[in-house]
Amino acid sequence: MRGYIAVLKATAVLGLLIGAAAGASPWRQSWPGLSMLSAWRGAALGWLLGAGLAIPLGWVWLRRSPASVGGSSPLWRRVLGLGLTAVALAPVGLWLTIALPGGLLRRAMATGRAAGDSRPNIILITVEAFRPDRIGAYGATAGLTPNLDAFAREATRYESAYVSSSWTVPSLAAQLTGLSPSQCVVGPLARRTGSERTLSYVLAKGAPLLPEKLRRAGYATAAELTNNFLCSEGGWSRGFDCFRNESAEGGPLSELTLAQHVTERASEWLSLNRREPFFLWVHYFDPHVPYDSPDTPPGLRAQYPREWVAHRLVWLSEMRYAREPARSRYMEFCRRMYDQEVRYTDRWVGEMLKSIRAAGLYDRSLIAITADHGEELFDRTERGGVEHGHSMHEAVLWVPLLVKWPQRVQADAQIGQTVSVDDLQATFLHFAGVQGSRNNDPQGLPLRDGFRGDEVFAEWIYYGAEQTALITDDYKIIYDPGTDAATGKFQVYDRRTDREERHDLARSPVATDLRLRLQQLTRAALERRRLTTASYGARPPVLSDKAKRDLRSLGYIGR
Repeated sequence: MRGYIAVLKATAVLGLLIGAAAGASPWRQSWPGLSMLSAWRGAALGWLLGAGLAIPLGWVWLRRSPASVGGSSPLWRRVLGLGLTAVALAPVGLWLTIALPGGLLRRAMATGRAAGDSRPNIILITVEAFRPDRIGAYGATAGLTPNLDAFAREATRYESAYVSSSWTVPSLAAQLTGLSPSQCVVGPLARRTGSERTLSYVLAKGAPLLPEKLRRAGYATAAELTNNFLCSEGGWSRGFDCFRNESAEGGPLSELTLAQHVTERASEWLSLNRREPFFLWVHYFDPHVPYDSPDTPPGLRAQYPREWVAHRLVWLSEMRYAREPARSRYMEFCRRMYDQEVRYTDRWVGEMLKSIRAAGLYDRSLIAITADHGEELFDRTERGGVEHGHSMHEAVLWVPLLVKWPQRVQADAQIGQTVSVDDLQATFLHFAGVQGSRNNDPQGLPLRDGFRGDEVFAEWIYYGAEQTALITDDYKIIYDPGTDAATGKFQVYDRRTDREERHDLARSPVATDLRLRLQQLTRAALERRRLTTASYGARPPVLSDKAKRDLRSLGYIGR
């Protein structure tokens, strides 16, 4: 009997160790919480297997071993035996936690979905500064996006999707709340450290985020992001069970902005997560300046001055107003290098979609791919704008929107009417069975083409005086107050015939009603922003030195 007990202890401890080692994820630095649960699960199952193996192994031991002879064991053996006994019996306490609602093993063993829960997983993929006209599904012919083009063939393509702001924070905040930027973002909140002035932007405390609503509805929630603005200090981690933003956690910016790293971390979460339904948000940074894709051919990069890649401020302060032929070369550089970033991002978005398929999640998931804003590349004139946050023109507000619906959902392959990307929030909540979506619309995005589109109001630029815009199916009007709101300038464009915005109709009769409507919306937005900021009542978040360096390298902060 003593020998049998020894076998029982040995196999139980061995199973415990092997199970824990197998469960311990090599990605524990990425998702330590899930990795630890995986290790506990492996340890518990390994112990159970080891204890079960003790039965046949003990029987063999007793058949082949001579009867034990009495006598006391050495002290070291007795101490070792007590230690092994304690380790061998420890998982009994672990298994008892499976009876508790919040017990460790219950959480570790949680998998799949409750019986009868047919709600889809929801996966949101957003890409910084992403122009639709570089995507084959939107008519591009350069072949930069084979993976997105393949995805678009299985999705609904929204031809006229617009964001409600020209830069990241207000645009993504509106997408995750369904509110206007002036209702859900507070800022700029200025701080000074020595001679340096930093502008901080945070989510309004009362703005209900999509992950908060989905988590309350029983969804597991996770985010894999890269952008210093999207940090926990700014409120972006609210509602997420698992939140990761390496660019706000101290890693080198040169690695953190790469789509490869974002895809790898998000795919790791998929492999570790055992709960469904879930909401996963993946955010890519790469098409954002500076354009320096790892896949750019060395010969192409070598054609241009090194500082054009290394220092974004050179673009904004010098090359933007350079004379010929330097200016033409600079414009060519921006466009060619941007295209390389698009190609690189498509490659890793494709890998992300492969990971979703490999996990067996693709068919039963609602997957949306869109952008926070577009990117100006000298589109309107030879003196046209560059990058984003400076204007409300088409290249900045028009974004791709591809939505792959869950199985058995019927929708048109292409929808041409104007839609707001902010309606994604209501769409997700509808499919998650959550009430109270945006504007009392139970569904959000339309599933059928041919209806009258939305009016999309856009606000909040990053650089210079506030600008606003109103987009309808027929027209777009932009208000730029310049330095004096009383003498502000309006621009009106016919979206049916002038998507490139080259012919201003501000003096035509059609502009009168549009101008009055935009003035009303602009005044209301400014009042909302004032009230939102006043209600925040807190000091701005303190950015780390590393975060300041990264934002400075991107030209967002300076002296």
